[in-house]
Amino acid sequence: MNPVWVGRFEVTGPRDHKYMNGYAAAFLWMASQARNAEQLRERVELTMRADGLEVIKADDIQEVVDETRLSQEVKRVLRESRRHGDAVVCGPFHGFEPQGRRPPTMLQLKTERLLLRPWQKRDRDPFAAMNANRQVMQYFVGPMTRRQSDEAVDRYLAAFEQDGFSFLVAELRETGAFAGVIGLQVMHDVVPNLQQPAVEVGWRIALEQQGKGLATEGGKAVIDLAFNHFFLDEVVAITATANTASRRVMEKLGMKHRAELDFDHPRMPPNHLYARHTLYQIRNPKPHQPPVMPTKTRVMPIRDSSKETR
Repeated sequence: MNPVWVGRFEVTGPRDHKYMNGYAAAFLWMASQARNAEQLRERVELTMRADGLEVIKADDIQEVVDETRLSQEVKRVLRESRRHGDAVVCGPFHGFEPQGRRPPTMLQLKTERLLLRPWQKRDRDPFAAMNANRQVMQYFVGPMTRRQSDEAVDRYLAAFEQDGFSFLVAELRETGAFAGVIGLQVMHDVVPNLQQPAVEVGWRIALEQQGKGLATEGGKAVIDLAFNHFFLDEVVAITATANTASRRVMEKLGMKHRAELDFDHPRMPPNHLYARHTLYQIRNPKPHQPPVMPTKTRVMPIRDSSKETR
């Protein structure tokens, strides 16, 4: 068996093409068993051309040696590629417009009252103010300094590149006001007896916006994204056992308390009032249903260039 090579390819084609989804271009993760990077590139270009698309850029091409650092989406492509040696495997899709291009992994969601959007420079100030509020941070180790808050934003941005998802800014659609953050993240801390890697849904709402159901509204959109875009089997949520407000949100989201998985948070001092944490879980109701293109992983036969007319 040849080694598997993977890469991220930017393709363009008709806006009504099944991959384009109305965009002028798209990024697709592609993988194939190949001898080297050049062979992967050649196979992808031939396969895309036969499907009515053109490859205009390729990056992150690498032979898969260490899988642990790959994002979940690339791992899915990798698994399929190993099952289908004589094929190019592609997916999932990330679209963007070439004018004012936005990073392809930056997601945007709309709910009745919220816009969940990528981070902008102007968000750092209200985010830091929220993190410095003792009431908002009651169930954490303590309020954050400005440096700690900015470091958190940097981690979120890095997670988008690594995993394709992270925390989004929650903005009120009516006024454009900063309302907090809501999103998904791969858990940094290992919860005993919980299958890893685990993905959690989380939120932090500005004090003046609390009590309005925004966390529940945004949380539903994010869980839908987890199940129907990233096709995760399950999502979890954690909070301090005493945080009844967050626990009510988890219940409204349809999450079930897994009391046997309650744990002492490793980043909280052992004697901290809120060191004990509880875990809730929700499973994808359709975990085995094949996703609809263009977001699903797709297996395509390798095109034979010798049969093509030039």
